[in-house]
Amino acid sequence: MTRSVKVVLLLLLLVALSAAALLAYSVREASKPIERPQRAAAARQALPALPTIGLPGAVAPEEELLEVTPETAQEINKSRPFITGDIPAAPAFRSRLEGADRDRAIACLATAGLYEAGSRSGDQSAVMQVVLNRVRHPAFPNTVCGVVFQGSERSTGCQFSFTCDGSMRRRQPGAAAWRSAQGLAMAMLGDNVDERVGLATHFHTDWVVPYWSASLDKLTEVRTHLFFRWKGYWGTRPAFRRPPATKEPVIPALAGLFPAHQLVDSEAVEEALAEASEDGLDIAQDATARSSEPGGAAPASVAPPIIRQLAPTSGMAAGRWAIDALAVCKGQPVCRVVGWSDPSAVPASITRATLVDSPPDLVFVQISRDRTQQAYWNCSRWPRASTSRCLGSAEATAALVTQ
Repeated sequence: MTRSVKVVLLLLLLVALSAAALLAYSVREASKPIERPQRAAAARQALPALPTIGLPGAVAPEEELLEVTPETAQEINKSRPFITGDIPAAPAFRSRLEGADRDRAIACLATAGLYEAGSRSGDQSAVMQVVLNRVRHPAFPNTVCGVVFQGSERSTGCQFSFTCDGSMRRRQPGAAAWRSAQGLAMAMLGDNVDERVGLATHFHTDWVVPYWSASLDKLTEVRTHLFFRWKGYWGTRPAFRRPPATKEPVIPALAGLFPAHQLVDSEAVEEALAEASEDGLDIAQDATARSSEPGGAAPASVAPPIIRQLAPTSGMAAGRWAIDALAVCKGQPVCRVVGWSDPSAVPASITRATLVDSPPDLVFVQISRDRTQQAYWNCSRWPRASTSRCLGSAEATAALVTQ
C-alpha cells in the first residue's frame, strides 16, 4: 500500500469519527429541551395535593380534640402503633438570616420551645425541630415566627396552643430559662438537628387526642409528647426542600420581651424625650399651638392613659406586664398604659405634674397609625440588657404619657 493511499484512508477515518461524534452530540443536545420540561411537568403532575389535615381552620374548633378524659386519651394514644423502620433525620437548618431578622427567629423559636416543652432542653429541641421542619414545608409559612404564631389570631385552633390560650399572660419563664432556650434556638438554626423526631410536622401531648392523630404516621415519643408526619410524599425528604424566607415578621406579642420585635426605634424616642425635657418643651401644648397657626395640622386626639396596678412577685419578669398591656390595648388606635408597683404611689389623677411627682414603673404606648407599640420600664428596679427600653427622667416619662 502506497503512502498516498495510507494518507487518504487515515483522512477518511478521521472524517468518519468526527461525523459520528457530531451526530451523537447533536442528538444529545436536541433531546434536552424536549425531555427535561416533559420530565419536570410529569413530576409536577404526579405530586399529590398539599394536605390540609392538621392545619388551622381544617375543622371546626369543637372538633379539634376528641372529648375524652386525659386517662382515656392516654389509653387511645398508647393503642396506636408507631411506624416501623428507620426514621430519616432532617438536614441541618443552617439559617442565613442576619441582624434583627435572625434575632426575631431566635426569639420565636425559643418561645415555642419554652412554652410547649418547659425547661428541659431535650424536650425543647424536639419542638424546635418540628418548627424548622414546617418552615421548609410548602404547607406552612416559610418563616420561623410565621410558623410559631400561625393561627394566633384565633381564640382556639392556633398551631401552637400557647399563642392563643393566654399562656403567655399567665406564665412568664425566668431569665435563666430564657437564656438557655435562646442558646438552644441559635444552635438549632445552625447545625444542631434533633434526629429523634425525623421529619415530624405535628406533635401533641399524650393526654389529648387531636382529630388528625390517627391519619398521620406516628414516629416517636419524647417524654409526654408524641410526634407525627404526613403519610406519603408530603412526609418524605423531597417535600422539605423549600428555601426559608430571608425576612422574619415582627410579632407584637413579643415586643415586651425581645427588642427585635419592637416596632419603633426606642433609642430615638428616648433621645427626643430627653431633648424635650432639657429644653422645657411641653409637647402637648406645643402641638396645640401649632394646630392654631394657619395651615397647622389639627391636633390628634389623645386617649386618656389606662392605669394598671402592677402586682410584682418574686422573680417575675417585667416583660409580663408588657404582654398584659398589649392585651389591654388590643384594637385601640391610641392607647397608653401606666402602672405602679407601689399602690400608694398611684396619683389621684393622671396629669403631667402628678406624673413628674410620682413617676410610674411601666409605660406602654400604642399608636396604630405610626405602627408604634413600645414598653418602657423603671430600670433602676428591673435592670435591662439595653437602656433603650428604660424610662428616662421624671419629666421625660410624663411627656411620654401625656404627649
